Amino acid sequence: MSTQTQQSSVRILSSILRSDNEARPVLLLGAGASFSSGVPMAAPSVMRLAKRVYAERELGGNVLPEQVKLAEWQSWLQSHAWFIKGEERLAENFPLVVEHLLNPREYRTRLLLDLLQPSNGIGQGYKRLAEFVMRGLIRTVMTVNFDTCLPTALNNLRPHIRHVAEVNRGPGDLREFGLFNRAQIVWLHGRAEQYTDRNEQGEVEKLDPRLVKQLAPLIESSPLIVMGYRGAEPSVMEHLLGRTAKGAQRFKNGIYWCIRDGETPHPNVAALQRAVGRNFQLLEIDGFDEVMADLTIELEGEDAYPSSRSPEASSVSVAFDDQPATDATFDDLDHPVMLATMREYCAKLGRAPVTSETLRSLLIEQGLIVGHNGVETPTSGCVLLFGKDPQRFFRHAIVGATIGGKKRQIFSGNLIDQRRQLIEWFEASDINPTLRVKGRNRHQDMPAYSHRALVELVVNLLVHRDYEVAKPAGIDVRPGSTITFQNPGGLIEPLGRRLNLQSDGRFSPEPNATALRNRALCDIFLTQELGGEAIFSLADGGRSFRVTLAQASASAGTTTIARDDRPVGTYVINVLPFAALPDRVSIIRLLAPLRTRSRDVAIGEAGTFIHRGETELWSFVPLPIITAALGPLVADVDTRAVSRVELEADADQRRVMSWLIRKHFERHLRSLEAQGLILEDGKRRRAYFEGRDGSPRRLVYDTPRRRGVAREVVKQRADGSRAWFENEGFSYEITQVAGEWAVRIKPFYMFTGRDARKPLPAFTRTARATRRMKLDRNKNVDDDLAFWARFLASGRTTIDIGDEHVDDLLLEGSFLTVDIPETGLLAGDEDQDRMSA
Repeated sequence: MSTQTQQSSVRILSSILRSDNEARPVLLLGAGASFSSGVPMAAPSVMRLAKRVYAERELGGNVLPEQVKLAEWQSWLQSHAWFIKGEERLAENFPLVVEHLLNPREYRTRLLLDLLQPSNGIGQGYKRLAEFVMRGLIRTVMTVNFDTCLPTALNNLRPHIRHVAEVNRGPGDLREFGLFNRAQIVWLHGRAEQYTDRNEQGEVEKLDPRLVKQLAPLIESSPLIVMGYRGAEPSVMEHLLGRTAKGAQRFKNGIYWCIRDGETPHPNVAALQRAVGRNFQLLEIDGFDEVMADLTIELEGEDAYPSSRSPEASSVSVAFDDQPATDATFDDLDHPVMLATMREYCAKLGRAPVTSETLRSLLIEQGLIVGHNGVETPTSGCVLLFGKDPQRFFRHAIVGATIGGKKRQIFSGNLIDQRRQLIEWFEASDINPTLRVKGRNRHQDMPAYSHRALVELVVNLLVHRDYEVAKPAGIDVRPGSTITFQNPGGLIEPLGRRLNLQSDGRFSPEPNATALRNRALCDIFLTQELGGEAIFSLADGGRSFRVTLAQASASAGTTTIARDDRPVGTYVINVLPFAALPDRVSIIRLLAPLRTRSRDVAIGEAGTFIHRGETELWSFVPLPIITAALGPLVADVDTRAVSRVELEADADQRRVMSWLIRKHFERHLRSLEAQGLILEDGKRRRAYFEGRDGSPRRLVYDTPRRRGVAREVVKQRADGSRAWFENEGFSYEITQVAGEWAVRIKPFYMFTGRDARKPLPAFTRTARATRRMKLDRNKNVDDDLAFWARFLASGRTTIDIGDEHVDDLLLEGSFLTVDIPETGLLAGDEDQDRMSA
């Protein structure tokens, strides 16, 4: 009987699991899969159960099981007439021990649940298996186990895995079975929690005929992968698999039975191989965790996005955020924001990077686009998250913020934009003032409220409110005291039953007590842990949820000095990171230089490109589009689309890539010329504002705190014939930060002559620049960066610098920020100097 080594086994298994295979594999797991989680296999389980029963029943519980001597319980166990003797056959006694020693059934359940707790935590193999299920590579897992490793691993990925169907937990429990379920566990022997574990000798002879009938079409038409299973139970080997082996299909997509190095297959496995013939392959692996680790590497980037589903086809109640927004269309969504957000979502979950081509499929798979009257329609959650104007559909989906009950400000737009606006609003000094924190030997400035706590509460405000209640959410800041967040909608069950509500509506959060009202919104926002001290309560007779965050306690009768805490500094880095980049670059070989082309070839349709030599072009425009535009100029030889990752691996090609990206960025800068921004002549890579007809220039823009803010970006510094101007500008370069592409922005001042456009001579500019630098402080630099971010992004979340053929070239609309704990060099030693971040 020939076997494959793990390396070749991984190649075979990965080919079966790849997303382009229509037949999705079914996985059958045995006890070996749970071994690394601390769940014992059959033979050790026999020993542990026998020892415990002997201690509790034969010795009356007067001796602990671990104190019982081997000779005592082993002799007692082997004295039973039903016991199968022989050390190599000890595992076969497991169903016999269950049948004869674990009675009554409740005693059996208690002992089995104690036995099968994953004492080492959930193993890495199960965690990686759950990720495969999340990515659609595996959908149905059959198991002869009844420990909690598999359901726990799958539930840990909620809400990304929205629902896990569990089949055959108890007799006749088949209602959740489906051939096309997204995530499905089939308990072949039931679950111990339901008192229906099928582990007695008589119970493992046959499976429930109704279950076998349901499973038959699935395993007949799917590749079957078996891991960690000995193949000893007749119920599985004969009643389930043996029946299919005798049928006309005979596992037409194959059985891939995995065994460990040096393991001898059970006789039942050898018999099944003979029955199935060439459709049976025996694969050698190092172990369940090990093969899952190798498959994770091999299948990186693989993702199966299913087709549209229709909520009308289901009788299950559909949550508000999953319901179709019947008047909305795909064109009502902000595509750059949507693409940038979903790329970040996929990156955090280790999923394949989404592109403009796969975006719609991913939205369908996540339930953000559904079928409605035969048309693919965004859901309410999708419109709230990504709508260009969600208030057109949900007028109340806004946040009203006040300071001391006054100065009401409205935050609107989609939830991604509201989150950004609110976080920026909380950075204002009259909302989150800087306190002088008193330590033992020194003082330190820090914000009154934890940035992390504010971010978490903003996210909760946006995603956990009841959007079916036509009321806005609210925030009220009491300077020097508290910030209160209030949401429409009370607690949802079963959370309400778990909390101890006081008479005034207050309650304390319970560990691990959670409930998700808007699962689609929660899924995308991926919130962090809550920080800070807060008071939780219900208001308006339980119809609203309220959180009040208290400012750090004041010291010495002042509102600007507080006691020590561990601070975290937020630092702004002057780079705009890319939210999305095309995965491929088109490289076109020309038959002749472009300058020699005939007038019939209109290169305007070719989009943005750069020359690398006279006969080679690079572009992000998809290859079919740019070659069609250039027509007869294109040579078939060496014209190709190349992976961006491949190009980035070579230093010279990476330089050309940065040139192409810069060309797109400069194209975006030229689009701002109507607002006075111009590019400096030459190769200085700088842009600055020109005056308005030889006069100063003032821009009016909106900030999170104020609308209509005026900023004089070109100032006149002298009069008459000696007039000159100070023009705001910035230098730019394309760079990589920690391996990620970004645009570095360095604000500067251009000094111009009487026309407010032409730069003064270099020696004159140098003298003025030296004097001007003395006036700059950190606060000025921070304000300058905030202004440039809002100007370049036009106040939006992302900056689209692609052209009409390039949808995946997006910059973040704000500069990169990093949170750094500013703790001492030596923990707990107040005499040590603190290290500046």
